[in-house]
Amino acid sequence: MRIFTYTLAFGFILISQSAPLLHAMESYVISDISSSSEIRFNNENWFTLPHPTIASFSVREDGSAFGFTNTGVSFSQYNIPNNAGIRIQRFEIQDHYHYILDGVPVYSFEELSAQLVQRTLSTDAT
Repeated sequence: MRIFTYTLAFGFILISQSAPLLHAMESYVISDISSSSEIRFNNENWFTLPHPTIASFSVREDGSAFGFTNTGVSFSQYNIPNNAGIRIQRFEIQDHYHYILDGVPVYSFEELSAQLVQRTLSTDAT
């Protein structure tokens, strides 16, 4: 079993096996990381490749999240500000991304736009 310490500092990920951690950084220990695959996730292969399991993640106070898979791949999910009062988030892992609209995955910007227009119209009608 290999144990690495991943430290997130100013947007960079530092990897060490036994380095002391600085108090200003958030750290995560991930056990049994296998080597990363040469195939990267993208919007074309997201539905056909097996997805790795989550090794660790953290959720911030605003509901955004970030973490690592058991293969050492980082991912993030962050809020998209808007004036409609609708919770919209964007999930990213490698070259793949999709949106989450009130907890429901939306896989294209066009679909997200259509959902927002539909919600706006239904809100205006009431």
